[in-house]
Amino acid sequence: MTRQVHGVCPLDCPDTCSWVVTVQDGRAVKLQGNREHPFTRGSLCVKVNHFLEHTQLPDRLLWPLRRAGRKGEGRFARISWDEALGEIAARWRAIIERDGPQAVWPYYGTGTLGMIQGLAGAGRRLWNVLGTSQHHLSICMAAGGFATGYTLGDNRIGMDPEGFAEARLVILWGANPLVTHHHIWKFIEAARRRGAHVVVIDPIRTRTADQADEHVAPRPGTDAALALGLLHVVVARGAEDRDFIEAHTLGWDAFRERILEYPPARVAEITGLPVGRIEELGERLATARPTAIRIGPGMQRHAGGGMAVRTITCIPGVTGDWRHPG
Repeated sequence: MTRQVHGVCPLDCPDTCSWVVTVQDGRAVKLQGNREHPFTRGSLCVKVNHFLEHTQLPDRLLWPLRRAGRKGEGRFARISWDEALGEIAARWRAIIERDGPQAVWPYYGTGTLGMIQGLAGAGRRLWNVLGTSQHHLSICMAAGGFATGYTLGDNRIGMDPEGFAEARLVILWGANPLVTHHHIWKFIEAARRRGAHVVVIDPIRTRTADQADEHVAPRPGTDAALALGLLHVVVARGAEDRDFIEAHTLGWDAFRERILEYPPARVAEITGLPVGRIEELGERLATARPTAIRIGPGMQRHAGGGMAVRTITCIPGVTGDWRHPG
C-alpha cells in the first residue's frame, strides 16, 4: 500500500518547508518538497533533500548504549530501555536528594523545532514536575529578539518575506539566504528584475554576496556604527520621513543627536570602509522607497550586538519604510 503524507520540516530554520513523504508498506521511501505551497514552492535545502537517507543510515542510534570504556574511547554496550530509564531516574533522584532539583540543568538547543520531539516539547512538562533549573536559549537570537522587541514593541513584528519582491533597495545585513533560508531569494530576484539594487553587508564574502549587486564588508562588530553613518547621510540631506516620525515614533530628537555624532568620516575609521562607499549607500537608502532589510543572527553575537540590531531596526522608522509594502 502506498500513500502520501504531508508534513513540514522541523529543523532549525525560519523557512519551515512544506514537504510530502511517500510511504510504502509503512516505510518512508521518498521525500520531496510540496509544489503547492505558496512560499516554499517545492524546494528543499541540500541538508533536507537527504533527510530520509540520514534517518535510515545503518549506524543510526536505535537503542540505549552505556559507555563500556574510558571516556573518548568510543566503546559502548547495548542495554535495554528499562535499564537505561531506571539508571537515569536513579541518578536524578540521588542528585535531587543531595543538592535539590535545580542541580539538574536540562540543556537543549534549537536543532529541532518540532512540536513533539523538538524544542517546543523537549521534556518541558517533565522539567516542570521535577522543578529543575530552566534553560534559557540565549545562544541563537536572544539579543536580537530583545532588541527588536524594545524597538518595535514586539519581537514578532517584521517584514513579510514575500514583501521583498516590492523593494527598490534590498539590504541583506549579515544574512546569507542562499545558504541558510533560500526561499526568500526568489522574491529578491523578483525585485531585482524590477530594477532593485541588492546589497550584502557582511565581513566575509558569502555565496549570497557573490550574487548581490554590491558587497560591503565592514570590520566585525561595527554594524551599529555603520547604521548610524548611513542614517547620518539620510538626515544630512533631509530625507527622513518627518510625518512618519512624528506620528509613529518616540525619542526622535535624542536619536537624531546620536546620528549626527557619526558622520561618514568617523564611521569610515570605525568600520574600515571608504568614506565614499558609506556615502553612496547612504544616498541609496535616502532615496530608494521602499527599502527592505533582512538582518542575520551573526551580528548580535558580540558585545553590543543587541544594540546593533536595534539600531538597524530603527532605520525604516527614520526613512518611513514601514508605510510602504516591501
